[in-house]
Amino acid sequence: MWEHIVNRQQGILNFTKELILAIGRTRVLVAGAGGNGAVLDFLLRVGYRHFTIVDFDVVEATNLNRLPFTPESIGKIKPEAWKEYLQKVNPECSVAAYCRKVTRNDEKWLEGIVAGVDIVALGTSDIEANFVISRVCHRLRKRMVVGPGTSNCWVVSTFTHEGNVSLERIARFGTENTDTRDVDYQALLPKYMMIYMFPGRTEKLYPEILQKVRNGEIPPRNCKIFVSMVNAASCWEIVKNTAVMNGIALENTKIVEFPIIQIFDPFKGSAYYYDAAKDRIGIPNWMTERISWHPVMR
Repeated sequence: MWEHIVNRQQGILNFTKELILAIGRTRVLVAGAGGNGAVLDFLLRVGYRHFTIVDFDVVEATNLNRLPFTPESIGKIKPEAWKEYLQKVNPECSVAAYCRKVTRNDEKWLEGIVAGVDIVALGTSDIEANFVISRVCHRLRKRMVVGPGTSNCWVVSTFTHEGNVSLERIARFGTENTDTRDVDYQALLPKYMMIYMFPGRTEKLYPEILQKVRNGEIPPRNCKIFVSMVNAASCWEIVKNTAVMNGIALENTKIVEFPIIQIFDPFKGSAYYYDAAKDRIGIPNWMTERISWHPVMR
C-alpha cells in the first residue's frame, strides 16, 4: 500500500526517491491529537509510516469539523482513534498510542518516548505540556515542529535546538535551571502567549469572541479550512526536516528555524515572517528572495 500512497508525488520538486525512502523510515511523535493532530493524516498520505501519538482526550462531536473521523469514533480515546484510522488507510504503518496527559511529573517518562523518535510535532494547547516537551526535545536535540492550530492561518516553525535556541530562552522564562516540577506555569503564560500572538493573529476573531476565549468562557475557535492550512504547513516542515536530517539537499526551499515563524494570512492574502526574539516582521520579496525587516508597532 505504501508504494501506491507515495507514487504520484514522485517528480514534485524535492520529492526524490531518496527523500521518499527517508520519509518511509522516519519516526514521528505527535504530541496532541486534537486539531493539530490532523497533521497525522497529512503525514500518513505523504508516506510516513512510523508514528507515536500522545494525548489524553476523547473524540467529541465537535472534533468532526476538523478531524477525519466519523460519528462512530465519538467517545474513543483520541490516540486509539487515530491508530485505527491510520492503519485503515495503510495497514502496514506502525502506531504507538499513549493515553496520557503530559505534566510536570512526566519528564523522565517523556525522555524515553522522545529518544525513540526522529522528530516531534508539538500540538498541545497546555502550557505545562508544551514546556516539558520542549525542554526534553531541547535536551535530547530532537527537532520539534510547531504550528498553532487555532491561529486560523498558515503558521509554522522548527526548533532545531542548535546552539542556545530554546523555548525557555527565547521567551525569557528564566527557568533554565529550574526543575520542571517547581515551575510556576501560570506565571509564564503571558510570556508564552507573546511568542505565539504574532502580528495579525488576534484580528481573526471578533473582539467579543476573542475576549471570551481568553477568559476561558468558550473553547478556542477553529475551522477545517485553517486547521488544514496549519497542518499542511507542519507536514511540509517535517518533510523538509526529514531531508536535512538525512543529508538530502533541498531545492528552492529551506527549514524555517525558530525564533523565525513563517506565516501566510489567508484573509489578507499576505505572506510574512515573524521574529519572536526581536518582535519584528519580515516581508519577503519573491523576486530577490530578500527579507525586509520592520519593528512591530504594538
